[in-house]
Amino acid sequence: MSNMTKAMNLAASGFTRRKFLKGLAVGAGAASLGSYEAVAQMVAGPRARPVRGWGVPEGFIRLSSNENPIGPSPRAVEAIMQYVYKFNRYYRGRGLYGQIAERHGLPVVIPSNNSSEERSEPWVTLGCGSSEVLFAIASAYLRDGGQMIEAAPGYGGVIRTARKYGARARLVRTTPDFHQDLDAMKAAVNEDTRVVIITSPGNPTGIIAPFDDLKKFVSDIPSDVMVFVDEAYIEFARNPEDRVGAAPLILDHENVIVTRTFSKIMGMAGLRIGYGLARPHVIEKLEDNKGGRVSSLSVVAAEACIEDNDYQDRAREAAWAGHDYFMSQFDEMGLEYVPSQSSFMLVNVRKDADEITQKLFEEYNVMVGNGKRRWRMNNWLRVTSGLQEENEAFIAALKKVLVSS
Repeated sequence: MSNMTKAMNLAASGFTRRKFLKGLAVGAGAASLGSYEAVAQMVAGPRARPVRGWGVPEGFIRLSSNENPIGPSPRAVEAIMQYVYKFNRYYRGRGLYGQIAERHGLPVVIPSNNSSEERSEPWVTLGCGSSEVLFAIASAYLRDGGQMIEAAPGYGGVIRTARKYGARARLVRTTPDFHQDLDAMKAAVNEDTRVVIITSPGNPTGIIAPFDDLKKFVSDIPSDVMVFVDEAYIEFARNPEDRVGAAPLILDHENVIVTRTFSKIMGMAGLRIGYGLARPHVIEKLEDNKGGRVSSLSVVAAEACIEDNDYQDRAREAAWAGHDYFMSQFDEMGLEYVPSQSSFMLVNVRKDADEITQKLFEEYNVMVGNGKRRWRMNNWLRVTSGLQEENEAFIAALKKVLVSS
C-alpha cells in the first residue's frame, strides 16, 4: 500500500489532523503509523520557500531574535534619507533627550553640546542599544565585585559583563508559573548586594512584574542597592497601564535605573540605540562608564520613530496576532506554553530543544530560540511573533519536526 493510500485511509477512518496531533502530544508518537511520509501528508502546511519577511531573504523564517517583523517606521526611514548626505558632520541635536524624558514623565533637561559649559543634569542617557547601558551599570556598580541578584531563567546581560569583574551572581528561580519571585529576591539581598536586576517583561518568560509589586520591592530594600529594571519589551503589553513601567519610581527613589530600547517596538534593531532613565547623579555615573556616542543616523531615526504612534500600534497588533495564533495552535497540539506580554513566547515541545531547533533550521529554514542552550530549559523553545505567513510556516514546520523526531 502506498504512503498516500495509507494517509487517505487514515483520514477516511476519522483520524483527523487534530486528533493525530492531540495524540502525538500525549505520547502516541509517529511509529504507530508506520511511515513518516504518510504522517507528513496529515500535517502538511505552508512552507518557508514562498514566504518573504521584511529584512530577511525569501524563504527564511527568523523568529529567534525578537525582531520587529513589520519593517521599520516610514518616518524613521524618511528621517534617515533626509540626513543621509549630512553624516560627514557630527550631529548636534539634543531633542531626543527631551522627547524621552517627556515620554516618561521625568524632568526635561537637555545635555549641553559644549563640554566647557556648566554641566547639565539630564535624567536620560543614550546607548548603542540598551546593551551599552547594561554594560555601564555593570562597570559602574560591580567593577570591584559584590553580589548581583537576578531571576532564573533571565536575560543575564549585566551578569555576563559583571562576572568578568569578579562580581557574584545570585540567581533566584522564578515561581512555577514563571513569575519573578520578588519576595525571594528581596530575601536574597545581603550586605554585599550591589544590584538587583528585574526584567519586565521577563526574557524568556514574557511576564510583567506589576508596578505595585515593584514599588513595594524598591521601598523594602536598602537605598544603597541599585534596582535595575530592564523594560526592552514592555511596550508590547496589552494593558496600556502596564506600558508606563517603572519610570515613575525614579522620582521618589535614587536607586532605580530603567532601560528601554528602540530595537523592539520601534523596529530599529540594526541601528542600535537605547536609553537609560535615572536620577542625574546616577546618569552621570553611567555616562562615565560608557564608550562612545550613538550614530547620528540612529538618533535622527529615533527622533522620528518615537512619535510614530500608528507604527507602534501596528507593531503591537502584529505581536498580539502572532501570540493568539500560536496559542490556538499550541492548544490544538496539546503543548504547554507561557502566556506572554512581550514580542515572543515560550513553548514546551516535550522533546530535546537542541534536536528540534536544529531540524527546524536545517530542514525548513526556520530559526527559533533554543531554551536548552540559553537557559537550560531542555524542552522549551522561545519563538518571536512574526508576520502571519512566517508564523504559519513555523507551525507547519514544527508539526512535521515533532512527528519525525
